[in-house]
Amino acid sequence: MQALFSFYQGDQKNSKAALKALDESIQNIYNLYLYELKIFWHFHSFLKERLEIEKTKKIQNRIRQARIDSLLHMPFMQALVLDKEVLRAWDKNQINWDDDIDMIRGAFFSFWSKEAHSDWFLSNSIANEQESVIWFKKFYSDAIANNLSIQSYYEDLNIHWSDDIDAAQMMAVQTLQNAKTGKPLLVKLFKDKEDKIFAQMLFTKCLESHSNLMERVRAKSEKWDYERLAPLDRCIIEQSLVEVINAQEVPVKVTINEAIELAKQYSTEKSPGFINGLLDSLISDMIQEGKVKKVGRGLID
Repeated sequence: MQALFSFYQGDQKNSKAALKALDESIQNIYNLYLYELKIFWHFHSFLKERLEIEKTKKIQNRIRQARIDSLLHMPFMQALVLDKEVLRAWDKNQINWDDDIDMIRGAFFSFWSKEAHSDWFLSNSIANEQESVIWFKKFYSDAIANNLSIQSYYEDLNIHWSDDIDAAQMMAVQTLQNAKTGKPLLVKLFKDKEDKIFAQMLFTKCLESHSNLMERVRAKSEKWDYERLAPLDRCIIEQSLVEVINAQEVPVKVTINEAIELAKQYSTEKSPGFINGLLDSLISDMIQEGKVKKVGRGLID
């Protein structure tokens, strides 16, 4: 969707260059995910420092020390600092916080100043793995995921990352789950090569059939002036129609629901309802024309 929007709104109309930009956009989401993981790596170092500080205090808090130690020995933390594939990915994509480490550590200190005296850190019970995971997710949510300074930093690096952050954060959480279940740590953007080919196909087919599809939209949007239709809405409608026609294994309802969710997240308040109705009418016409061919029962209804 972002790639289509950039192509139609930009001056450059070279389809090969646009396809390359799509691949770069996908890689950038992956890089954002790697930045999130690197924050976890730095947090591991921060916890090690805190543990050493606790051990040098005249009046030591053994309970807090035990809690910090339980976090350091989480399977996720252990895997993250030792996983060679993760280390290679950081090195290959030049992912580091070296120049802005003070911002990251500032987020850590702000969070720690409150949590060090919380009930969880003062509990006499032995922390189990599940409790440690829950606490770590709280750290990620409160200190990192909703940190405005970090979000602003990401936007300075890449103007599209404000839209990509949700996907990157979901991948980061999935990495935590992977470590818990013993799966390979790194999450991949594509399940396999076919997924990447599908994304490229969807983009290319949109460019090829743009004029025809937009004529259909114009004909159906008499009550809603086509020129008033948000450019982003046109992209959502176009890619949905292309998916309905070309993705034989994807149910029509799934395509429409995806379009509605995209409209809710990125477009105007009225867009989801309008897109839903317009797609339903356009797809009904295409089914009658025999342009929609799905493999398997129940994929059209």
